[in-house]
Amino acid sequence: MRVEQGSALLYDRASRGYTRRSAAEAFLMVASRDVGLPEAKRLLGERMGAVEASSAHAVLREVGALKSRGAFGGRVVELQALAGAFGAPLVVHLGMTLACNFACAHCYSSSGKRLPDELTLAEIEALIDQMHAAGICKLVLGGGEPFLRRELPAVIRYADARGIDCYVHTNASLLRPAVLEELSACPPAGLQVSLEGSDASLNDPVRGPGTFAKALEGLKKLRASYAPGFNLSVTVGPHNVHDAAAMVELAKREEAHVLLLRPAYPAGIATGNAQLHCDRPTFIEAVKRAKVRAAELGVTVDAPDPVDAREPDFEGFGCVAARVVLGVTPNGSVTPCLNLPVEFETGNVKKTPLLELWQRGRSFVSVRAQQPNAQCSSCKHYDTCRGGCRVRALFAGNGLNGPDSWCHYEPKATLPAARSA
Repeated sequence: MRVEQGSALLYDRASRGYTRRSAAEAFLMVASRDVGLPEAKRLLGERMGAVEASSAHAVLREVGALKSRGAFGGRVVELQALAGAFGAPLVVHLGMTLACNFACAHCYSSSGKRLPDELTLAEIEALIDQMHAAGICKLVLGGGEPFLRRELPAVIRYADARGIDCYVHTNASLLRPAVLEELSACPPAGLQVSLEGSDASLNDPVRGPGTFAKALEGLKKLRASYAPGFNLSVTVGPHNVHDAAAMVELAKREEAHVLLLRPAYPAGIATGNAQLHCDRPTFIEAVKRAKVRAAELGVTVDAPDPVDAREPDFEGFGCVAARVVLGVTPNGSVTPCLNLPVEFETGNVKKTPLLELWQRGRSFVSVRAQQPNAQCSSCKHYDTCRGGCRVRALFAGNGLNGPDSWCHYEPKATLPAARSA
């Protein structure tokens, strides 16, 4: 449990999610560890009333936050309050390596050759230790191709022992039975296999000749040797929007748990391949087609909804970069988002603690200081959109605080002028 800003965030490894807990619930969890549940309820009742104490107790029992004897069974981390962001990120994205055996035309990290100074296993473990100390419970492992690092299973084991769930993104072409057996003993929370379409004619022009066949062979190995299962992940763009229903059918045939749809971002190599950029109507159309077919086949589709977005759980203008998530490059540089240009990298975990960079790093401070532009502040969607993606805003030439190119601007309703007496 992370205590910050007068309330708390509770991470449940069973559901793999953070939930906000009230001040009363946070008090009861912390105090139950120190003085036992009966005394904790009595103290809470004195402060907030017996009804509030009983209600908090009932909620915590319902969500399984209290052990059989009544005390909170988790760990408590106290964090410094931070204006416009959580006291520590909720998710860290780590590039395991820049090396990759594919050459995808939309690669945000411009992967290819391994960097000479990439983080060692010991340095990655030190990063995980810092995440554990700060109560950061999600680690996304990408690349490059993370299976090119033989230490991948060891990283996942180490993170798991520290209470951190890992999510791995792979092209599935380098899977070996021995590695899958090792991974099965301590699997990541999610294993995502990337594809570009339901057949080679759509996939290979973007990911490289023969890559579709290699990916399918990898999926076959996963079904045979990796019981935890996998998800399929598709980057949506103009080239494959018409294929969304067929991708659902492929996910069904290949026995994927979930089909993830994500837009292509104008980052890395993709900045020079405009034909792959995904606008808002294209993505909406792809998601719509996929969900219709998914409902027919009983497939789960996971996709951000640019129309019915939920209100963000952070204050301030912009997206989750520097407010909820951060990125760490393969050689340890830290950035608010791995999709942002290289000039946003600010400090390195080899020299500076992760939490210090999160709280005071130049780019993090700069991103959080942005104020909404006139268009965003006058839009009726601002409370849910908050200005949208900063990567798309920058690429469109609108500046760090400019409108996202996916903007669906609608002016706020104005009250009619009062009639004069």
